[in-house]
Amino acid sequence: MSFDPLTLWSVVLLVVLMLAAIMALVWLLTPEETALLHWAAFCTVFVIGLAGVMSRGLVPDFVSVQLANAAVFVGYGLVWTGLRVFDRRRPRLGYVFVAPAVWIALCQFSFFRDSIVHRIQLSSVIVVVLLSLCISQIWRGWVSPSRMRALLLGLLTLSLTMTLVRIPFATFMVDDNRLILFSNPRLAWIGLFAMLLLICVGFALVLLVRERVELRYRSAAQRDELTGLLNRRGFMEEAVPAGRKSGPMALMILDLDRFKQVNDQFGHAAGDRVLALFAEVLLLELRPGDVAARIGGEEFAALLPDVRPETARQIAERIRASFRQELDRLKLGAGALECSVSIGLALGGAPQTAVRAEVEAAILRNMARADAALYEAKAGGRDRIEVAAIVVEDRPAA
Repeated sequence: MSFDPLTLWSVVLLVVLMLAAIMALVWLLTPEETALLHWAAFCTVFVIGLAGVMSRGLVPDFVSVQLANAAVFVGYGLVWTGLRVFDRRRPRLGYVFVAPAVWIALCQFSFFRDSIVHRIQLSSVIVVVLLSLCISQIWRGWVSPSRMRALLLGLLTLSLTMTLVRIPFATFMVDDNRLILFSNPRLAWIGLFAMLLLICVGFALVLLVRERVELRYRSAAQRDELTGLLNRRGFMEEAVPAGRKSGPMALMILDLDRFKQVNDQFGHAAGDRVLALFAEVLLLELRPGDVAARIGGEEFAALLPDVRPETARQIAERIRASFRQELDRLKLGAGALECSVSIGLALGGAPQTAVRAEVEAAILRNMARADAALYEAKAGGRDRIEVAAIVVEDRPAA
């Protein structure tokens, strides 16, 4: 069975236009993701450019060779600007037209104007540069786990590799200084491969946006709106992976003293400012790998994995002292602000196991012990730290 290359490439154009429509539709559903507009424009401009290249002989060479390929390069550039916008960076749209300008300028020289092989090699080099910029942006913007970034990185790397291979084999796409890519049935597989690759890249870009939207909603469901800290549900989601680290861990339960009096005397808005202030102190004094959460009205929790007991006690003391110091600077109105923090601190080891239920159970036991220590700190006069007895959990057999 033979394929008509021209038909295959026409299907490629149709598929890419459908991708542009899908991206525009997804943008209407998520208007804050303006990167989709750049990628929809990429698909549209790419189709215009490729259609112009396929029209060689039907339109003037300046249109089919210079302007059409320039449009294709603009399309690749829009992929790069879209990735920059997606990563919350300036798009720098002016740079998109550098490659097309270089192409048109070089095509004025007889070395490229009179040789289609040289033009194929030149266009391949330009595409390699543009794809390298896209790959670089994907890598630079990769700050959190993302399956779609990994997929997109792989697809663009494959496209770059295929473009590099095209440079030494450009002569196979030329016969009598004519491009036979769209007419020779033996090269029909290139159109088929291009169609599959474009479909995969287009859907990877759409799924990249969907992945972040889902992550945003998931994060919002696990965050406290006032303080920005994790809520109780989010705390357990992040504490369990952190609790798998080797070495002893510490767990704090922290409660603001006389917080109800703050609300009664200064109002709930002042109470919110105090809660937000304590959250800032907590994040400032904890280590980067520690997990902090607001688990109740004025009650907070913090998990410190792989920490020595004396270090955990020092961190707790810094939190207590820093909160009093920052609170003295908070001007809420007339009258003294009598608020402090009591801390219950539980020290112990977490089981080294990949079983989530066992790690979660160990964390919950430490939370209960820390809560009991907090009760003793409250009963002992408040504004103090109470340390529960050290317990080393039994480590299950492998």
